[in-house]
Amino acid sequence: MRTHYIASLLVLAFATAGSPAWAQTQDNPLGTPAAAVGRFSENYAEAVRMALPPIDNDGLAKVMERVRAAAANSKPLAISNSAELEKFFGLRSRNPDRSGDFVDAGDAVYRFEPQAGRLYVTWRLTDVKPVARATFSKRIKGIRSAHEALASRLGISANEVMFTDFREVLTKTDRRVPASTAATADSPIMAEGGTTTLLRAVGGVLVEGSYLRVSSPDAKRMSLVKASWPRVQLTDASARQLRAPKDMLDEFAKRIANDSRGVPVSVRMAVVLRPVDAAKPGMYVPSLKIGVEPKAIKTADGYRTDAGMVYYSDLLKDSPAFVEASGGDTAEADKGTAPN
Repeated sequence: MRTHYIASLLVLAFATAGSPAWAQTQDNPLGTPAAAVGRFSENYAEAVRMALPPIDNDGLAKVMERVRAAAANSKPLAISNSAELEKFFGLRSRNPDRSGDFVDAGDAVYRFEPQAGRLYVTWRLTDVKPVARATFSKRIKGIRSAHEALASRLGISANEVMFTDFREVLTKTDRRVPASTAATADSPIMAEGGTTTLLRAVGGVLVEGSYLRVSSPDAKRMSLVKASWPRVQLTDASARQLRAPKDMLDEFAKRIANDSRGVPVSVRMAVVLRPVDAAKPGMYVPSLKIGVEPKAIKTADGYRTDAGMVYYSDLLKDSPAFVEASGGDTAEADKGTAPN
């Protein structure tokens, strides 16, 4: 039995409340102050107050003007249709006018949604063999350079890259002996490739669901390219329409208290750009992302750690206290099922 795992990319995708990377460990007016990070409390009002980003209405208005100016110069991916995608990646042409559908190009399968700025390409590599991690370490520099070059060719500006992470794709084979011996002989963890994830910011504010992910077994080949990088447009968010995070302190505390049910929690927050609607790709609204991590509970069998919660609260005066996230792809999962 072979097990594949890639080290904690969910954290980078901001998909879990357990250890959200978007709550920075250094003070930033758009995120939770460093002093509150990792602190657990049953006093939910105090936990929320400590986690609130310190930015006020005037500061938020200035940030959104900066975002609007940066968005005006923002560019989508340098591929505008499926035929260009096939040429870009050297794929065999297979009915390239099927925008939004999976297309089987023989040695690869792709999907492209031009209006949403989303692409997915996966290659059928049959000769990838795991190697020792010490051996693979010599390939990392070349793989990272190849991924950086691809991002540049795709038209991704370094000014919009908020965070870059590289992780090994690891694999392990369990060789189990007969149960009667009550013993196992496990093989060592090996490396099958490397994955680079780029998270996007416009005007210094994280764009939720906008990213590039590239996986490769070596510097010359790719096994996966997945991106969501649309042209960004900000909804009308003038100074008179904005509300600061502190304006919603009571509502946040009530919701978290109700959901946490007496369990100590750690709260982290960050101002982000949230996609408004799947039907309006590229349209974003300033929003507060709230992650709630429950404290591990000691049990007779050890410790139980609950998954936690993630909430969004749009920073517009006429918005409800909480909104459901929608409209964007995420870096932690692929949508749909590609042909085998």
